[in-house]
Amino acid sequence: MKRYLLKKFLYFIIPLIAVHGNGYSQSVDFGKSYANITKGLNGGTIEPGDTLEIRATFVVRVGVFDSCAYYDVIPSGTTFLPGTIRVLTNEGKIYKQFTDAINDDEGWISGTSIRINLGYNQTESPATRSRRGRIRNTHKPSFGGNSCIMVASFRVRVNAPLGSIINIGGGQMTYKAGTTSLQTHTFPANSLAVYTNIGMCPNLVGANTLGTEFNGTFGTGKPRNRIASSNVPPNYTYTVFNTATPNDYMYGIANNTSTRVNYSTSNGWAKPDNSSPSHRVFSLWDIIGDHTGAANPLLGNPAADTVNNNNGGYMLVVNAAYRIDSAFQHSISGLCPNTYYEISCWIRNICSKCGCDSNGKSATNTSTIPARYIPTKAGDSSGVKPNITFEVNGVDYYTTGNIEYTGQWVKKGFTFRTGPTGTIDLKLINNAPGGGGNDWALDDISVATCLPNLVVNPLPMYTTCADNVANFGATVQSYFNNYTFYKWQRSTNAGATWVDAGVSGTGTPTLTGGQYVYSVNYPPFIATSADSGHRYRLVVATTSGNLSSASCSSASGSDYTTLNIIKCSVLPVDLVAWNVSRGDDGARLKWITDKENEFISYTVEKSSDGVHFAAAGTSEGKYQEGSRNTYDLTDPQISTGITYYRLRLLTTGGKVTYSKLIVLNVVESTFAVQTNDNPFTNSIRAEIIMPEKAEVMITITNTLGNKVYGRKLILEKGSNLQRLDNLGNLARGIYFFKVESGTNQKIIKLIKH
Repeated sequence: MKRYLLKKFLYFIIPLIAVHGNGYSQSVDFGKSYANITKGLNGGTIEPGDTLEIRATFVVRVGVFDSCAYYDVIPSGTTFLPGTIRVLTNEGKIYKQFTDAINDDEGWISGTSIRINLGYNQTESPATRSRRGRIRNTHKPSFGGNSCIMVASFRVRVNAPLGSIINIGGGQMTYKAGTTSLQTHTFPANSLAVYTNIGMCPNLVGANTLGTEFNGTFGTGKPRNRIASSNVPPNYTYTVFNTATPNDYMYGIANNTSTRVNYSTSNGWAKPDNSSPSHRVFSLWDIIGDHTGAANPLLGNPAADTVNNNNGGYMLVVNAAYRIDSAFQHSISGLCPNTYYEISCWIRNICSKCGCDSNGKSATNTSTIPARYIPTKAGDSSGVKPNITFEVNGVDYYTTGNIEYTGQWVKKGFTFRTGPTGTIDLKLINNAPGGGGNDWALDDISVATCLPNLVVNPLPMYTTCADNVANFGATVQSYFNNYTFYKWQRSTNAGATWVDAGVSGTGTPTLTGGQYVYSVNYPPFIATSADSGHRYRLVVATTSGNLSSASCSSASGSDYTTLNIIKCSVLPVDLVAWNVSRGDDGARLKWITDKENEFISYTVEKSSDGVHFAAAGTSEGKYQEGSRNTYDLTDPQISTGITYYRLRLLTTGGKVTYSKLIVLNVVESTFAVQTNDNPFTNSIRAEIIMPEKAEVMITITNTLGNKVYGRKLILEKGSNLQRLDNLGNLARGIYFFKVESGTNQKIIKLIKH
């Protein structure tokens, strides 16, 4: 095991700072990272109030260095948290704790300036409150007894508002080798976005638009080791899998992570696997296959059998260490402006026993003198946990949190909103402070649109009589408030193609139950038999330009309504004319009949929703056979919105028939309620048209007057589609669905199947 640690740590690494003094070679390495303590293992974006731990790593690989110290300043947009100036081990354990006061120990804060004098071996020029110290590669905290790793750290709380950019980079390490002059290593800038932590897309996602590396899957093939990737920067060196490779700052792309010299498809070998040669990389790494298309996405695919089978999926495997380097990067163009995308990937920690504690003991050490390996917590010997940063356009937006070893894959990602252009530069960056672990597999990288939920009402079919009004709509639900542009489309060939129906507009989303919701009505029209079979769907987008782009707009492939226009009863007379107009005294209705061969009673019925009708007046038939008969009727109680009228014809034999609907439209909006879920089973979808924004009470009562459902909500002016779910436990029978708003009230009689 000691031989493994020495190989893993001292194997070829680029770059490291090499210094020659006193006749021997010396080397030192640096890295700076951070951890979002508030978000913990779950990971997330940085939000106001989050606690960040800033970590600067000083590694002496060979030789001895004097005048070692760390200098930094509290980042703008953050506040220092008292009592957090420390030196950590590479596993994040507290090795040295300092007070905040100056001149009482080796670490302090003065104003906004942080200083930690490094080097704590008391027998060899140790650091003091007034002097920078000496660090030798054999000092502690030790890695394998051959290198010393110190992680200088402090914590801050973010107070910058959402939308801000803060810089946690900068700061310096000083050191001196032999008689050489004092050297200073300055850490590069590192910009972090203060950004709302939405998580991954709460609803559905669209197609992956990453556009490189076989759309983030890394492809398939029979050879165990695939060729190098142009998306992995040159700071990581490509290699094949063997007993000691990939090593620090190396990567491979394989469909089986076992060694080249003792190939295996089994992950059941011991850890460490002391076979000669070992089946496992470093005798410890998991032997696995990729993630793409796995029957169980957490377990992933087993290691590919490239001897007996022809193909296996590839994955990217990275051996990261101290530098905060990009392990994958790609510039993505053609994205939709002003649109939310889920940026995600699947990651797996592939080493359960790669840890090395501050005494230099590995996780597989069996010696009790000195003590065996001290785990970070009970049962945890994986060492440094992978922690990946997602950088977009040069700014960190999200960190995964520590990826603990579970023997499983985990999906990590966040939701990002594009700007006015459709291009982003994406990087996945190592954000963990060292080696001794930090070995991970990466697969199924995705950049996919977050889609809204579209509900067309009624589903799946809208049935009405020929020459009657067609009245349907849709509701848009999204966790984001920018899907406000909409248009209706129609298909006349069973969905093979869709064309714009000439109806479009913008909605006003209202935050309801954690989602932004608005409803859209298709303008009512008189449907004929020729309309039967036509399909209607709603298309939404975040900008008017996106609405005209098939790739940047959203339309449900299955959420549409199909018109079912049926031929109703034949009228006993010829209805030559049937119309309505607005007069000073109300709605003036006129109809002319022909072939009135029997006595007929006419009742004018009206409705505010085209579904539920009441009598507005009656007229007895003139029964003048062989001549045309003209009738007039005035409805003095004219509505303030859309009113639908129809004639109810009653013959002496008791036969009832209805005419086609005609419409009187006075103003845009009036209070109305309709539902096509009658009878209903488990849910009721109701369209509620409001003359203005107001509070609404929805209740359902049984025939005894007992209330079985109640809900109070605020609805916007215009059409609102509301869905009442979980009604399946109601007994079969008749119920009354009531909607009240101020003095307005609608009651609909429903049947429960």
